[in-house]
Amino acid sequence: MDSHGKSHSHRSDDPDQHVTVDKADSTPSKPSQLDYELDPLLRLEQHTRSTHQAIVYVIVVPLITLLAAGIILFISHNQGGPDCDAGESAWICSRTYEILFPVVPGAIALIGALGGVWTTYIKWARYDRWRPWLAICWVLIPFALGWITSTGWMAIAGLDYR
Repeated sequence: MDSHGKSHSHRSDDPDQHVTVDKADSTPSKPSQLDYELDPLLRLEQHTRSTHQAIVYVIVVPLITLLAAGIILFISHNQGGPDCDAGESAWICSRTYEILFPVVPGAIALIGALGGVWTTYIKWARYDRWRPWLAICWVLIPFALGWITSTGWMAIAGLDYR
């Protein structure tokens, strides 16, 4: 308390203590399309960022696909089942996992490839660097088709028809 008996805990009542900040000054604005057209450095940074995103994407999609396949194999092996008990298989032990092993990673690979195609279209429509995204489509589409065709027979016929 001061000499007048007022508490200093409510300093917000003093108009000199109020600071007003213009919203435009507080948050940096995102560069506009005109900024990208006029500034070659901004354009280069945007293109480099797009290329790095494409490289990360083309590495991550197959890794997630293989990780999903590995998890399914690990769970199947640990749970066991009729095929493992009979000595016909060591990793895929039941009909459920014969279906899950090709379908789940195949779906991940296919969705990843289609996501790359869609991103290519979006980048192309926005006049961004789309060529690296088209290049990853040439990697992801054969990867997805390779996974689907090399393991798809297992979902259809099962391990009995090896």
